[in-house]
Amino acid sequence: MITAEILSGLRAILQQFTFSWRSRALKRLRQAWGREGAKDPWLVSSLFDLTRHDGEADVVDDRTWADLELDRLFLSADSTLTRVGSQYLYRQFRTLNANPSQLDAEYSTCSALREDAATREQIQLGLLGLQADTDALICDRLFGRPPDEPRFVPLIFLASGVSVACLILLLVNHALWWPLLIAACCNFLLLMFLGHHAHDAYMVTQRCGRMVRVAQRLARIGSRARIPALAQLDEVLRRSPKLKSSFNGFNSGPSDSLQASFLFYLNILFLADLVLGSLMVKRLRALRGPLRELFALIGSLDASIAIASWMERTPAHCKPVITADRSIHLTDAYHPLIAQPVVNSIHLDGRSALVVGTNMAGKTTFIKMVGANIVLGRTVGVCFAASAVIPDAPVMAAVRAEHSIESGKSHFFAEIERILAFVQIAMKTGRGVFLIDEPFRGTNTLERVAIATAVLAQIGANAQALVTTHDVELQRLLGEKFVLFHFTEDPDLAEVFDYRLRPGASGSRNAIRLLEKIGFPASIVDEARRHAESS
Repeated sequence: MITAEILSGLRAILQQFTFSWRSRALKRLRQAWGREGAKDPWLVSSLFDLTRHDGEADVVDDRTWADLELDRLFLSADSTLTRVGSQYLYRQFRTLNANPSQLDAEYSTCSALREDAATREQIQLGLLGLQADTDALICDRLFGRPPDEPRFVPLIFLASGVSVACLILLLVNHALWWPLLIAACCNFLLLMFLGHHAHDAYMVTQRCGRMVRVAQRLARIGSRARIPALAQLDEVLRRSPKLKSSFNGFNSGPSDSLQASFLFYLNILFLADLVLGSLMVKRLRALRGPLRELFALIGSLDASIAIASWMERTPAHCKPVITADRSIHLTDAYHPLIAQPVVNSIHLDGRSALVVGTNMAGKTTFIKMVGANIVLGRTVGVCFAASAVIPDAPVMAAVRAEHSIESGKSHFFAEIERILAFVQIAMKTGRGVFLIDEPFRGTNTLERVAIATAVLAQIGANAQALVTTHDVELQRLLGEKFVLFHFTEDPDLAEVFDYRLRPGASGSRNAIRLLEKIGFPASIVDEARRHAESS
């Protein structure tokens, strides 16, 4: 009776503790929902770096990633709970998906997680078991170089066996203590030289063990019809039953000093760490395939919740239509990083666009917005627009040209190399969306206009380009091959720029009036007008 009462009391205490922990965790999760994450990007690109050359998928190249400021977009969207989720989401942002049905499924999953708070929070509670920063290192061992095989494995097993034999001799005859002492000294030397291999294997196994337990908890959640990854986790665990048995007991290190002391002497006497390390490495290598699947499925769930939270924060979004045609149709599109964006629309069927306007009028921001939406539509299945039709084509940008001190390349040389790559890709593949900001501005006006006319006509004949320029002459020279747009300004208004894209050629000549408005001396303004009128 007393024992039953004690057990009942302990059970009640445990239930109260579990309820309290769950309540606190849910409160934090609900407060974070629909808000930007604040996680630092430590090792966030590891999965992408290790797998970017696998398969045939197009990826967002490093220059385009930087030029379109997609790193800022990623950080804004990354509210994942785990390092595994961050790494998966980063790879998702960098990989263009050629399968529209997969993008549709991803959008449906994110929408379901956005609507079904109960299922979403169950998944998030399960993911909390994989929140250690060091779990970022799982990726390297599963997708990079596997754990090293310990050296001198036969010697390790021989030394361990000798120690066991010496212990048996000691139990038979207490006077035979010295063979065990000698064996322990030899074992200590082996631990000194080989212990780091065992430690690495143990830590990898411990992290993978946490991941397997998280996968087991997630696989027990319902709503599998709406969240396919949950059913897929269960399938992987059923297909690979050794995943559970191989990682039982590998959760954390020694819980107290007594346990640590016991493990120390166990190592000295029987090389327990080295023996287990060699066995664990063999098991990890054998199970890398299903462990990779678990990593990807857990990461995809965390990433999908982060995208759903992003969608909640920026509700003006849509599911894009991916087309094999050279078509770009964005209606009331905007850039999600701009706090109070001005929406713009663009419709291109098989043609390119030339956008004219002064600095700060919105040209560069506009083509970045178009490029970012095409990339997001092709990677995470979301566009920030009222409606979107985007091409199944890679996106490449030359929005800023930087001088490289190390290479000695000038702005102009770096730019022409980049645009040459655009020309070659367009001619070779007949596809692509190329974003070019003020091409060839590093040379004189006469040659800049001549080169831009020839190069842009060639790119436009094979692919699509969105080009910004100050050179109004290009409107006349490219008007038959490019759709013309312009941004304008009104110096008479308090807000000079309205950031509205307008169709057609630009006839605006307001630069001198802007000089006058911001306070340039009248003598300079008059002289500028005189030169403009005489040219």
